[in-house]
Formats: sequence, C-alpha cells, structure tokens
Amino acid sequence: MDWTEWCERRIDALPWYSLSRLGWRTWFAKLTPMGRRNVGLLALTGVASAALGVQFPVHLLFLWLLALHVATWVVSRVFRPRLAIVRRIPLRCAAGRPFRAVARVTNVGRLPAFDVGLVERARPPAVRHEGVATLASLVPGESADLEYALVVRRRGVYELKGPEVGSTFPLGIHRALRAHPARERLVVHPAFHPLERLDLPAGRRHQPGGVPLLSQVGDSEEFAGNREYRPGDSLRDIDHAAWARLGSPVVREHQQEYLARVALVVDTFRPTRGPAADRRIDAAISLGASIAEALGRTEHVVELFAAGPELYHFESGRSLAVLDDVLDVLACIEGCAKDPLAELAPRLLDRIGRVSACALVLVAWNEPRRALVRALAERGVRTKVVLVGEGGPVPTEDGVLRVTAADVERGIDAL
Repeated sequence: MDWTEWCERRIDALPWYSLSRLGWRTWFAKLTPMGRRNVGLLALTGVASAALGVQFPVHLLFLWLLALHVATWVVSRVFRPRLAIVRRIPLRCAAGRPFRAVARVTNVGRLPAFDVGLVERARPPAVRHEGVATLASLVPGESADLEYALVVRRRGVYELKGPEVGSTFPLGIHRALRAHPARERLVVHPAFHPLERLDLPAGRRHQPGGVPLLSQVGDSEEFAGNREYRPGDSLRDIDHAAWARLGSPVVREHQQEYLARVALVVDTFRPTRGPAADRRIDAAISLGASIAEALGRTEHVVELFAAGPELYHFESGRSLAVLDDVLDVLACIEGCAKDPLAELAPRLLDRIGRVSACALVLVAWNEPRRALVRALAERGVRTKVVLVGEGGPVPTEDGVLRVTAADVERGIDAL
C-alpha cells in the first residue's frame, strides 16, 4: 500500500461532516502537487515574515503567493466545468491487471472547459488509475471520449461510486471538482495462470435424471432412437409423428448417460492473521481458478466446494455456467479463522456418489485432511491434492504436490 492509498483510506474512514475529512480532502484532492508545494511555501514565507519583521521583504513574497492562491481559486470556481458523463466499464476484471474504461464527456455549460481531468471514485479506495485521463479543452456542446486504465490490486467486489471530474485551469494549482454519481458494481476475479496440462484422470459415472439439465454437448443427448412399441412401455415415450408415418405404435428409446463430474475443493483455513497468511489464501484461490479454467476447457461438470465465513457449493460446466460464474464465487471468498473442513467434508462426501475425481487445493496438511483424502479414495474417487505451503513444487511421501505462494504467482504450467 503506497502513501496515497493510505491517505485515501484514512479519508474514507472519517465521517462526511468531519473537519478532518474536509481538510484531508482539500489537501489531497482539491490541491494539485504544485498547489501543495505552493501552500507549503506560503506557510514557510508567512512564518519567516512574522519572525524577521518588515526589515526583510519576505512578507512581499508571502502576500504575492497569497494573492496568487486567491485569484486562481476564484477563477477555478468560475470556470468549473459543467459536464455530462456516461462511462462504460467491464463488469469483471482480474486482480492486479489493468482494464480500460471509456467515459463520454459532454460540455453542457455555457463556458468552455479547460484542463479537464477525470478520476474514478470507489469504496473502499482500492481502484487505482494508471495515468490520468485529461482533455485540453472542450467548448460548449462538444463531446469527447476519455479512455483511461484502472487497476484493482486485490480480488473482491467493489462499488464504484462514479467518476469525479475536475479542472486545473488556470495555473494547475487548484482542482475544481464536480462529482457525477453513477454507482456500479465491479467484480474483481483472482488473477491466475492458465494450466497447459492437468493430470486428473476422471472416469464417467451414471448421472440419474441430471443429464437433461446439463446441456446437449457430445454424448449428453439422451435420445438414442425409435423402436416398435412393446407391452409395458410408457405412453409418454410414444412418438406420435413416427406412428402416423408407419401406421404402428413407435416409442422413443433413451440411453443411459455417463458424465465426468469433478469436484474442486478450495481450502481457506487461516488460523493466523498477517500478510503471509493472506498471501497463501490468495495463492490457493488463484490456483483453484487455474484448475477450474483447465476443467472448463473440457466437457467436465465441475462442482466447486469452498468455505470461508460461509460454505459455497457451486456447479458449473456443460453449459450450466461459464468460467466467469466460478470466478465470481472465488472473488468473494475470504479466509476462515475456524477450520471449515468440519462443515465442508460432510457436504462433499454426501455428493461423492456422483463424482468421479476430486481436485483439492489445501493450505494445511493435517490428520482431518488426510482422513478426507482416504475417505475419497475408499469411495473410488481419484484425487489430486495440491498443498500451498512451504517448500518446492515436489510431491511428498503422501502423494501431495507441494507448491509455494511464489510458485503460484510466477505461474504453474502443469499439475
């Protein structure tokens, strides 16, 4: 967190009616860097003139700087632009990666607008600008597009309050601001590196009654063909169009459906607080996103199990949902101080009869987690266990692949 972001967080925490909040906002938002230097020089010359007296002409510099500030403030208020803004931003983005936004700016005032700059407001102030979107001038009635880049450092769901437009005319000292409320939600996905290869052998299991709900992809079509009616066949299976053509009863025949359903378990156990624990949780969630993306390129049905303050169970794949929906869930998960395995394991084992393989991304390796892996193996489920901890990316004697948070951040090509 840099100094500017720290200051913005302090401002955001203050009540709106607080004099401290007003002072912080005036200093960091309404004064440009040149204006802050000018105010500092004004204070320095004021103290010097009071200490040295009239025999030294320091007070003349103080009065000149004061007159400059007052004059530029008056002019900036008179020429404060009146603009109409319609901005377009994506609904989703990846943490730490810049994304582009476009704002259509129209001057609806009677005076021209000079040195126009646009910034995006967010709560909390985590959305950062990559550069500043500016316009040199905008005459009355004229419209222009402002393109600017934003970046959000951490995953989550953020509320954008709307852009704030200011003009630094005439001398770049004061910034005359005008807010444009346009609340919009921004979902920030965990940043992840796509896997080139995922070694997770997943056989097929019968999905009774569930296939018609999934999609019509590949062998998921339940219709197999027609045949002659036999006593005992269901009347609902009669194909009336074929009966009319052939002159004898014909029924539709359906085949038993088998699909590869994979469970993805993301562990969010965080017994201690601190940057290292948060980094490990974020790495586990990013690795889970990589596995979900790799499975999404196949015809697997993916069931996501993750536990933070709440237990998440989400089913994706086979056109039921796209990768973005899985990433939306992963964007909202937070670390859990209480071990979530006691709640997650029964839910997973309850549905294990439909699952043919399970990928577990863990942040701890203890007896409850060993017991869960053994229970999955005893039920005929193939497992891939990845532990985000200390050590290099090598398998342990338990068949667990160990990786570090740094390995995940650099990018893992194969699991």
